[in-house]
Amino acid sequence: MKLYAFVFFLLSLGLTSSPAFAHGDEIATDPGVAKDHFTVYGQSDRYELTLYYPELNAGQEAHLMLYIADFKTNRPIDKAELKITAADNAQVSFEINALSSGVYELHGTFPENKTYALNVQINHPDGADLIGITGLEVGKKLSDTVGTPTEPVSSNNQWLWFIGGICLGGLGVWFVGRRRNRTLTVLLLLASAWFSAPNFNPVFAHGDEEHGPQSGGSGYGKSVYAPKETQFLFEILTQPIAIGDYQSATTMYGTIIPSSGGLGAVMAPQSGRITRVNVAVGQTVRAGQAVAVLQQNVGTADQVGIATNNAGLAVQIESARTRVTATKRELDRLRKIEDIAAAKDVQTAEANYNQALTELQTLESRAMGANSAANSRTITLTSPISGVMGAFTLTPGAEVSAGQTLFTVTNLNKVYVEAQVYDRDLPVIRAGNKFLVTCSTDDHKTAEVRLISPAQTMNPGNQSQRVLFEMDNPKGEFKIGEFVTVKALNQQTSRNISIPNSALTEINGKPAVFLKDGPEIFSLSYVQTGEDDGTRTLILKGVEEGEKVVANGAYEVKMMYLNQ
Repeated sequence: MKLYAFVFFLLSLGLTSSPAFAHGDEIATDPGVAKDHFTVYGQSDRYELTLYYPELNAGQEAHLMLYIADFKTNRPIDKAELKITAADNAQVSFEINALSSGVYELHGTFPENKTYALNVQINHPDGADLIGITGLEVGKKLSDTVGTPTEPVSSNNQWLWFIGGICLGGLGVWFVGRRRNRTLTVLLLLASAWFSAPNFNPVFAHGDEEHGPQSGGSGYGKSVYAPKETQFLFEILTQPIAIGDYQSATTMYGTIIPSSGGLGAVMAPQSGRITRVNVAVGQTVRAGQAVAVLQQNVGTADQVGIATNNAGLAVQIESARTRVTATKRELDRLRKIEDIAAAKDVQTAEANYNQALTELQTLESRAMGANSAANSRTITLTSPISGVMGAFTLTPGAEVSAGQTLFTVTNLNKVYVEAQVYDRDLPVIRAGNKFLVTCSTDDHKTAEVRLISPAQTMNPGNQSQRVLFEMDNPKGEFKIGEFVTVKALNQQTSRNISIPNSALTEINGKPAVFLKDGPEIFSLSYVQTGEDDGTRTLILKGVEEGEKVVANGAYEVKMMYLNQ
């Protein structure tokens, strides 16, 4: 029992730990504020201005960075004509240089150390506007913007509680040793542990510092700070949330398959040997282009026949040449003595020569045909369609067999979508309806498709019907074999809040969006989603009309949110 009491006493001491104090020179700062420059804002219902500036001093040239964005979409405003003046000092002027889309550098000099208000006049095709920026402080130091540490709370009372706890623990041990009232002993030991621990372990906060995340149920803070320059870099764009017409949709699932002329195969017509390959994997080819040369294998009987035939022709050609030579010699002799020779003899000699010459030419033509037949054993293989060469491993010298597929050519400019449709969804599968296809991955590619063939066959596995759609795919975004979602838009529409699918993300397994609360502040909002028409999703709860949702760049904002 003594050992039990001693252990319990040590436990009461262990519940106390060394107090943590703030460092004397530690500065508390808001993690959502830039530490290397000041920031001021201005906005209207058309434009949003964000001005960065360093420490400024009167009489010294100032360099400021101005970011101009569309108020509704956060799109950078490029090639704007600007005129900037100080509201209370017309002598202050600025030289303005456009650095990149939406980013402008200002150069000027402030005559006094004080707070200025600037008037920014904007001329742009989106509309002209005059916006004020207030709170530009000249002469202020960056160190003045952060709080000073507060003094640690006195710990004298904490020490008294600690010593009292130890005394109670010791009294409990004495009671155990005396085998007195065990109930009282337990109460004393528990009181010792409680008095030693609760208020003795404070962590002293810095002045104005908030502790604990402003959580939205995720374990992270709800807000995220995104500098304007980062927003422009990652093309973070927003869209006002509004109630509008929403067209519900019926969801089906399908697979991308080749179109009728979208997949071609080059096959070996005869067994033989590849003597030349003219293409490479991934190369774009046109229909009819030579891709390889095949040398057919010639059997022994064919070789003997060709050789015998060629030998007989050679003998006949040689005999014909001899007759041509003899008849020509006789004709030439008679022509020399034509004045004394009989005309009939000359005509006969000329006819004999022409006959011999014709016979020779005929035999030579037959020989050339035989050689061509032998040479025709070489076959040029061509691409059946225009497209991109698929993977192959053929090299010159490779032996192939008749009917073997040597090359494949794929054309993704037009593909088919084979969708599985159940009986309950058949009413929406009719010509004239609008059909959308969305890829199953997170990049939300969407395209419109055309119904080309209603159900003709059944899937024996699940008794769904196979419906065929056609889709233009000029950029090749959809690949053969890719799983897709097919949306058949219904005729009825309703008035609801919907947002682009690109705005939706997922955090802790729950759907969420990011809303823009200020020029550089975004907040997380969990949402309850409804139907999805392939491009937009109904939002049942979590956002309000008039808020601005991140429609492009939600992933980048999510990464900043999770890493803060």
